[in-house]
Amino acid sequence: MKSYKPTAGTGPTSGTRVHPDYHGLMSTAEADLETEVRRLRIRIIGLNPRQLAEAGPNSPATDAGTMSRRGTITEALAQFSAIGSDGRSVPDLGDQSLADQVVVLIEDGMASTKALPEESRQERLEALLETAIRLRRELA
Repeated sequence: MKSYKPTAGTGPTSGTRVHPDYHGLMSTAEADLETEVRRLRIRIIGLNPRQLAEAGPNSPATDAGTMSRRGTITEALAQFSAIGSDGRSVPDLGDQSLADQVVVLIEDGMASTKALPEESRQERLEALLETAIRLRRELA
C-alpha cells in the first residue's frame, strides 16, 4: 500500500487528503478505511493457527457459543463482499490468505464507490469502515 502526504489545505482538519493513485481528493472515510486496512492486515497476520481457532475476548456470540477468530474473519469477509462486491461468494483459501482476502475485499469495495453518486458513495465507504472497525475490535 502506498503512502500519501497531505498537501496544503488538505488533511484531517479539512476532511480530505491527496492520494497519488486517485485523481482527486480522498475523503476522511477513505483515509480512515486505509488506516483500518493496515491495522487489520497486521492484526490478522499476527494470529497463529491456535489463536485463529480460539474465540477472542470480544468475539461475537452465536447459538453454538462464541465464534472463533477464524469464524469472525470469515463472517466479515462475507459482509465486505455484500457491501462492495455484489455479495459474491468468498472462497476458503486457508489461514495464510485471510489477511489478503480482507484487504482485497475492502479495496474492491472502495473502488466500487468511484462511479456512485456522492451520497451513496459515502454510505458505502462508511459501511465498509464500520465493518472493518468491528472486525478489528472483535479480533482483539
